[in-house]
Amino acid sequence: MSNEAVGERGRLRLRDYLDARLRPLALLICITVALTAPFAYYVLGVGALRVQAAAAAGQVADVIRSDAELRPVLWKYDSLKLLNHLRNYELQQSVARAEVVDARGEPIDPEARAAAELRGDDPLVWQSVPVVVNNVVVAQAWVAMSLGELRRETLAMLALFGALGAVLAGLTWWLPLRSMSRAELEIGALIERVETSQGELATLAGNLERQVEERSSQLTLAYHELRRKEQNLREISTRAVELQEAERRVIARDLHDAAGQTLTAIRINLELITQALERERMGDAQPLVRRTATLVDETVEEIRRAVGTLGPAVLEDVGLVEAVVRLCDDVGEHTGSVVERSFELGALELPPALETTCYRVVQEALTNVTRHARAGHIEVRLACPGESLEIEIGDDGVGFDVHGAAAQDRHGLVGMRERVELIGGRLEIDTRLGGGTRIRAALPLRRPTTP
Repeated sequence: MSNEAVGERGRLRLRDYLDARLRPLALLICITVALTAPFAYYVLGVGALRVQAAAAAGQVADVIRSDAELRPVLWKYDSLKLLNHLRNYELQQSVARAEVVDARGEPIDPEARAAAELRGDDPLVWQSVPVVVNNVVVAQAWVAMSLGELRRETLAMLALFGALGAVLAGLTWWLPLRSMSRAELEIGALIERVETSQGELATLAGNLERQVEERSSQLTLAYHELRRKEQNLREISTRAVELQEAERRVIARDLHDAAGQTLTAIRINLELITQALERERMGDAQPLVRRTATLVDETVEEIRRAVGTLGPAVLEDVGLVEAVVRLCDDVGEHTGSVVERSFELGALELPPALETTCYRVVQEALTNVTRHARAGHIEVRLACPGESLEIEIGDDGVGFDVHGAAAQDRHGLVGMRERVELIGGRLEIDTRLGGGTRIRAALPLRRPTTP
């Protein structure tokens, strides 16, 4: 232990403080343990001797009562017999003396002390029992028990419990002081380490300040990036609204140009059929009826295609997987290409917005393949390996320049990317001229929080 730590220990003075508090407690414990048991033993022993003395005095009184009843006048003159009887009681263990005094307090034994002296300061326990004959107290039987043996035993116990009390008091005083000494040493060492590390703390404080400044700069950059993404999100939202309006205009134009002209042709054919029926020219009416039925089928198909563009009702009817299967079948029938599809969605239930976006991406990608790729083999894969829905459409067609197509908004790439980014996803296009095309999209299953 260094001198500085020792100095800190001396300055704390915890051991001295505890020593001053423990000394009275240790002394109290020593006195309590040393005196309590011997004192209790002595008190109980004196009580037991008093009981024994009273019993012996009762026996003496019974003998004298018997003699007094037989010889009411002469009983006390038969002194030799009484003295011998009394000497027999004195031979008993712990019986120090046995005396009899008459009604006037005079001892029957002439050599005995007066009755007043029998209750002196000798180390004896005296008990008396009256001798009653015909309801008259004729004498008192006194028996004394010796306290010598009890005192010797009490002193032995006092020595034993005094030693035990001293040991307990010493432990009560020494053990806490020992622990406190160790604690003071540890506290001194800790203070030394704290003082030694003050320079390191100052260095850490400087480093922390620099880190705070760097973090503040990073947060500022992150804030500006967040504002940029927020602006980008607004632009995407605006673009989405514009796309919806553009889709509505395209649908309206298609319905007006295609369905409107077809319905006009149907009306004309119906008028011609009516005229042919009025003239009963069935041969002219039959070709018109077949042509009108064909026009009706084309109109229904055109309306179905327009409704599908406005909102894919097929998703509500058959679900995402079956809807994509139908898209693949249509592409295979129109192009003659081999369409290989793979679905790894399990029993996952997707939100309607996510299903619509997925369907639109697959639809737009397959439309581009049909119009431009001239592919012989097409792959469509939907999977959900984690927290996102993965879409992959690949072909072995002619490919294209992705940067030029995106700049001119060809192949619907901008709309496809904006659809994906609008729900927090990402779109990747891997293509080169003559090397085919592969489109990958990842759509999060949970919509990200808006900044």
